[in-house]
Amino acid sequence: MNYWLHRISHIAELSYPLLDKGFLTIGFSDFTQNEFIDKVLENDRNYFDEQFRKEWGEVPRRRHNLWRFLKFNKGDIVIVPSWGTFLVCEIIDEKPLLISETYTNDLKTWGDKKVSTDGTYLISENGKERYDLGFARKVKILHKNISRAKYADAKLTSRMKIRQTNGSIDDLKKNIEKSIAYYIENRPIHLHSIIVEKTANLVLDAIKTELNSDKFEKLVRTYFNTIGANEVTIPAKNERDKEGDADIVAVFENIKLIIYTQAKFHEGKINEWGTNQILDYKTNRESIDDGYNKIAWVITSADTFDEKAEKIATENEIQLINGLEFSKMLLNAGINLLNNNM
Repeated sequence: MNYWLHRISHIAELSYPLLDKGFLTIGFSDFTQNEFIDKVLENDRNYFDEQFRKEWGEVPRRRHNLWRFLKFNKGDIVIVPSWGTFLVCEIIDEKPLLISETYTNDLKTWGDKKVSTDGTYLISENGKERYDLGFARKVKILHKNISRAKYADAKLTSRMKIRQTNGSIDDLKKNIEKSIAYYIENRPIHLHSIIVEKTANLVLDAIKTELNSDKFEKLVRTYFNTIGANEVTIPAKNERDKEGDADIVAVFENIKLIIYTQAKFHEGKINEWGTNQILDYKTNRESIDDGYNKIAWVITSADTFDEKAEKIATENEIQLINGLEFSKMLLNAGINLLNNNM
């Protein structure tokens, strides 16, 4: 499977309606004949060049656009750039088509003008105008109207600005696949999110390497202060009638919210102990009718939680935050918060 870029702005009033019907087109209508297609598929360059010399009196560089188009293979992926967007389609025919083979009775241009055929060319309904489209490829449209600004990275965006009609873009395979994946997930490419994704593992590695339990707890407290908590405290270990345990209590006065948090500096996998502790603590505090909503978190430097911890969390609406997720939260809150921690 190869990747191609192909423009259809030539005769746009008809090439776009044809694309909607599953036909990718190119001009060069002076060469619309089956023998021409067959010779190209046989790699007969001499014949190909000679036809241009006979018809046009020259062998122009842009003939290579037609050669490439006719040599697209079944299964190849083609990117079709448009105004601020692009489309992704797959070649599904076994060999190129003459333009007349794309004709259907309901074929119309953008201006709602009917199109007919004389058996060789597509022509206007009155027969006075011949559209300069000579060949087509049958395609399956995989994705359409993909925003360049939102989903195309720098390399793909730059390549879509090339002036020639088409070209190989096999070297952008990963870029194309990434753009399509982001489009399907409705996740536009933003510098902020890219930096967070690429940096989070470095932050987590630094946390695991440089901190200890006390410093990790301090980092969690600093995080809550940074995101707007009015009060961040450490509950006394000898509280009266205490059940369970919370390392940190963060109060957000403006939204009447209290977050009870267990902060666990560990490697590997966290068991259910911390989840049970914070659940008991939250349950005990919920009996106090003070007008605050109360939620429970477990934040850890570890990679994962075990099945029991996840089950308890799911059943009791406890938020489990592993080391990588907390690292992303720190980055989103702002790197300056780390100045207050070390």
